[in-house]
Amino acid sequence: KHVLDQKQFIVMCAVGFILAEEDKDISTFGGMLANGDDAYRSAMADVVTAYLSFDRDGKGYFTADEFNGFMTASKRADAAKSFFTGERWADLDVSGDGKVEFEEFVYAFSNWVSNDDDDDDDDEESQDNHINRRKNPLTPRITLALQLSKSILDKQKKDVNFTRIIMRFPKIHRVFDRIRTIHEKYDISGDGHLQLAELTAAMNELMSNDAQGADGVDYSTIENIFMLSDLDHHGLKEGLDAKEFIVFCAVGFILAEAGGATSKLVTGAVSEHEKEYRLAMMDIVGAYLTFDREGKGYFTSNEMHTAVVDCGKKDAGSLLTAERWRELDIDSSGVVDFEEWVHAFSTWVTAGDDEDEDDE
Repeated sequence: KHVLDQKQFIVMCAVGFILAEEDKDISTFGGMLANGDDAYRSAMADVVTAYLSFDRDGKGYFTADEFNGFMTASKRADAAKSFFTGERWADLDVSGDGKVEFEEFVYAFSNWVSNDDDDDDDDEESQDNHINRRKNPLTPRITLALQLSKSILDKQKKDVNFTRIIMRFPKIHRVFDRIRTIHEKYDISGDGHLQLAELTAAMNELMSNDAQGADGVDYSTIENIFMLSDLDHHGLKEGLDAKEFIVFCAVGFILAEAGGATSKLVTGAVSEHEKEYRLAMMDIVGAYLTFDREGKGYFTSNEMHTAVVDCGKKDAGSLLTAERWRELDIDSSGVVDFEEWVHAFSTWVTAGDDEDEDDE
């Protein structure tokens, strides 16, 4: 059974177009589409022109030498070299015979042209996710909490810098281990995620010794923190993984610091280790504020770069790279908010854990 995928169908249209252009008596699908459709004709003409940039003799194929020759002869050689790489040649030479025919060129060309389509869809979804997170009713309260924390640190004249916090990674790691233990304890379904119902059950137990009792749990606040922490946007049904639960705890912590009614959301879970827990959470907040120096609720890549330069320490500079920025900006919005920061920070602190488990 002979079938064509979409890109092969584009090849068929392009071949039909040039056959019809050569002989008007030949009836092809590609040729018929060109009748009365100027945009289609223009696009196909561009494909042919692009091909002839390499096959300058019009012999029906071009070689790797001709491919490289185009890059050298191009008026924009640097730009051409950055695009037409060895990887691009591999895309072109589908048959692997060292020559690229017109059909092979069209197939690769269509792939390059449409390569960003999926990314565009992802970008649109990411922007929507960022907007939804901005609309969360707790977002203004988190910003105020960050500003309050900044004010406290300023008054205490504490010189918070990322290098010092890196030195505290082992202690922070222990706190994260306890949070992950709590996550595992209340993951009744055993699917690696804490659903809202499971989280609510945990909150009821955590609040049981408090004067407010279980009735004092603000479930709407829990749900809003949940939604802010759900960075992969799987929703209430799938729940929070361990790192997202760390985000949940950190958000609950700073809201409690600002005097909200969420103080028992996290501190009750680790009462016997309250001091170490509190120090770890303050380290997270302090590290975040080294980049968001105004406490506005987010920071940009430029602010991150400035902070790294000002730090002037090798350890921090090696950690905060372009790759790290991609880890930070989860929704690709161009800014990193507190929740995204905590998620990435937890990854850095626990880096190597998976390898250790594999070794065991």
